[in-house]
Amino acid sequence: MQVDSSAVGGPIERMFANMPLKTRLKTAQTVAHDFVANPLEGDDAVLAESVIRYLIKDIDSAVRATVSEEVKQCDFISRDIILSLAYDIDDVSLPVITYSSLLGEDDLITILNNASEEKQIAVASRPDLDIVVTNRIAEACCYDAIEACLENESAIIGNDGYHHIIVRYGDVNIIQELLIRRPLIPTETVTRLASFLPEQHKQVLEDENTQSETLSARMIINARERVLAKGLQRRMTDHEQKKASVSLQMEGRLSATLMLRTLINDNESFFTAALAQASGISKKRVGALISGRGYLGFRRLYERAQMPQYLYTAFRTVLEEIRKAKHYHPRADKENFRQRLVDKVAHAYDFDDDLSLDDLMEKLLPKRLH
Repeated sequence: MQVDSSAVGGPIERMFANMPLKTRLKTAQTVAHDFVANPLEGDDAVLAESVIRYLIKDIDSAVRATVSEEVKQCDFISRDIILSLAYDIDDVSLPVITYSSLLGEDDLITILNNASEEKQIAVASRPDLDIVVTNRIAEACCYDAIEACLENESAIIGNDGYHHIIVRYGDVNIIQELLIRRPLIPTETVTRLASFLPEQHKQVLEDENTQSETLSARMIINARERVLAKGLQRRMTDHEQKKASVSLQMEGRLSATLMLRTLINDNESFFTAALAQASGISKKRVGALISGRGYLGFRRLYERAQMPQYLYTAFRTVLEEIRKAKHYHPRADKENFRQRLVDKVAHAYDFDDDLSLDDLMEKLLPKRLH
């Protein structure tokens, strides 16, 4: 079923043609809320999204803002709806800019290129910001956005980002206080800060940065891969998955630990695409080797992709549990199942019990980091 909500005289347009604003607002809230609360399938999902697409073009911004507020944390709505809301005026866009997990790194950079100060602050406040986005904020965004970014402990800021912040606002006391309390400041930035900060700030800086460089590097890499995996959770076509895999491989970021994280996060489709890219074999063939009986085919595929041998046990453990779940518990609770996978892998490596996914992935990072 295909519904063209923009067609003149279409059923959706006729439904809203003479509807007063108060009723449109109530309808927008109800439709968007029900769509998020009760995921639909097939024709029902198509119709509901068609109604939402019509509503986000309403001439009154209050209607569009109502939809934005309701769908801001929905991770299964079509991305074009989220993008349309994100590029709208501030009253409409701020909820999805602040909360939507469907906005990727490129989307956030595009938003920042023409953003009001309010939008800049909203982006800077998002959890798990990657280094590319924080660099842009540090280089070109307003003072309040930079302050919000520094207060955002889950935002990853690199040397370039800190450089821009220091050049622009390094003499501002509030910025200095935020800088010295940032977690995991790169050594180069610590050295630079120590060269001009007042004595009272230098002592705090020293106290806050007593972790070893190796530990800091592991935490930063793990945080970056968490952000990447989260961005890869959105719905993507096979073409988009291949494009993302190629790009990550060219940038040296298509790591085995990232692939394992996506698999544990119930993103088997992207894992298959990534393994296909790493091995040079078609995604269809990789899928067959992963789902087939036994593990000899997967073992050969794993070696062809030149994946780290010490992680093979982790991949095999996860794949085995996924196969069992599909056969015995096809509708298993995702959160509980994810933790079961983490526990199984931790047990296989004789790690401590009750690890989180982040804890596990940090332990599984290579011993030597580049």
